[in-house]
Amino acid sequence: MLIRTLKGLGLAVGLVVLAAVLFIWWASGGQTDTAPVSDAHVTNVSGAPHGADPATPPIALTAMSFNIGYGRGPAGDYSGPWTREHIVRHLDGIATQITESGADLVAMQEVDLESARSHDIDQGRYLLDRLGWAGLSCSVTWENNYVPFPYWPPSRHYGRMKSGQCVLSRWPIASATRYRMDKPENNPFWRNWFYLDRAIDHVVIPIGGRQLHVFNVHLEAFDAPARLVQADRLVALVEAEGSPLTLVLGDFNALPPKASPRSGFPDEPEIDYADDTIARVAAVSGLHEVLLDDPAALTHPADPPNRRLDYIFHRDGLRLERSSVLSEAPVWSDHLPVVARFTVSAPR
Repeated sequence: MLIRTLKGLGLAVGLVVLAAVLFIWWASGGQTDTAPVSDAHVTNVSGAPHGADPATPPIALTAMSFNIGYGRGPAGDYSGPWTREHIVRHLDGIATQITESGADLVAMQEVDLESARSHDIDQGRYLLDRLGWAGLSCSVTWENNYVPFPYWPPSRHYGRMKSGQCVLSRWPIASATRYRMDKPENNPFWRNWFYLDRAIDHVVIPIGGRQLHVFNVHLEAFDAPARLVQADRLVALVEAEGSPLTLVLGDFNALPPKASPRSGFPDEPEIDYADDTIARVAAVSGLHEVLLDDPAALTHPADPPNRRLDYIFHRDGLRLERSSVLSEAPVWSDHLPVVARFTVSAPR
């Protein structure tokens, strides 16, 4: 009798372990694009009511970098689950903030592209439609069948995940290329099964018979060695392009070179920013940073901010007129947007 009971218990335990293994295998799958370099998805809207004519040379251009935090608001990842009404309200607020800023182009990070946690809203397309602009490019950087985070209780799990980063433009977009970054080698293997693929997107936008090159960036947040590798990859891509009409913007997850302190932040005390990510990017020939040494230019967390993670860089074909961090209430994400207005130089 005891032997039969032990056999039954062993079988039950074996079935539970097998079920767990099968679930993890299924949940960590679902990624549809694993190529190191691939085309991002481009949507151009003919006759967009607030679009811009690519044949007309613009005199000025206003660019924004905005990590929108998938519309969950400033409270952060552990504040969910969120209702559809909550997500839509924040997306509408983001659209209003973009409109009121006078932006012509927005590089966005943490954009859900039909994820369970944000009720399957394609947030890139939603914002394109709300703005009435002409161009959108999006690349997927995080795609799993099921993400079991936050870990407990299961009712808070993200579930099916499809998220990424997008560029919104008043002008139609000619092309967009995603450069997939390697996951941190220091992560446990099981974490990397569910971890996002950080990416650099290179978006080409024809304006006035010329090409504007936009690099949308979302670098590694928690692993400094991986972040430095990604920064060096960005430097190589920007240097290889070399166009005077170049913008490099996004969430770099790094501090300005002179920032202090560089660790011990109350919202994320485990993160150490003692690396030279921004200095490496700023050293690119002909690249200029907006607001680099302004101690008041803080972007994260949005309420209230204690450090700067979000940046805009530009080349000489775009002459900076003014720039700011948009910190006025209400805030719609855990990052504040950075905005810069440029005069576009005449072709040589």
